[in-house]
Amino acid sequence: MRIVANIETQDTSKAKHFYEKILGLDQLMDLRFIATYGSNEKMALKSFFI
Repeated sequence: MRIVANIETQDTSKAKHFYEKILGLDQLMDLRFIATYGSNEKMALKSFFI
């Protein structure tokens, strides 16, 4: 499962700082016009039933 949020920015250095230093993610790809960040940690899925 993957969640993708597309967020535009003019200052990629601030975005890089946020994703790497604040959220603790690794840069997985940088094509200059788009960059992706992620983690290799195993995530547990949670189901909620109402």
